[in-house]
Amino acid sequence: MNGNNNVPAKKTRGIKQRKFNVIDFLLIVIALLVVAALVYFFLPSTVIKTITADKSEEIQYSIEILGVDEQFLDNINEDDVVLDSVTKSNIGTVTAIDYGIQHTQLKYDEENQVGVLSPVAGKYNVIVTITATAQFEDGVGYTVNGTRIAVGERINARFPNYVCESYCISIPL
Repeated sequence: MNGNNNVPAKKTRGIKQRKFNVIDFLLIVIALLVVAALVYFFLPSTVIKTITADKSEEIQYSIEILGVDEQFLDNINEDDVVLDSVTKSNIGTVTAIDYGIQHTQLKYDEENQVGVLSPVAGKYNVIVTITATAQFEDGVGYTVNGTRIAVGERINARFPNYVCESYCISIPL
């Protein structure tokens, strides 16, 4: 045996083993903050514009008021402002009115055993076309000042001289 105990067991090739410390952690955090700041300043501008884009548009929708007495037909006029009678919010302006539909009632004809629609004297179904600025929301549809406008939706309409319950029957696109 040589007796030479001064020789190291392993020789390193010039690379030091380094331990992870607080300075390394801070450098990683700073790098992540810089990346987050770059994403915040450059990417969201287009994303935020898309999300917050004004989705308002002018729509016309028609409501049908059933069984209006003949004496009240003149109480609804073009250019009347229409309010939601529950929320008191403006839901548009009357642009057209159709008074020409006679109100009917289903009666049973026992002789023929069928239902027959019979006109009701002095009562009319009135179709009112309303123009409004609506917002479109995904999953909700059109809303005008918080009132949902959709075909089949009940509209509690308040005209200057007439209050009624009606239903939306069309939204032409």
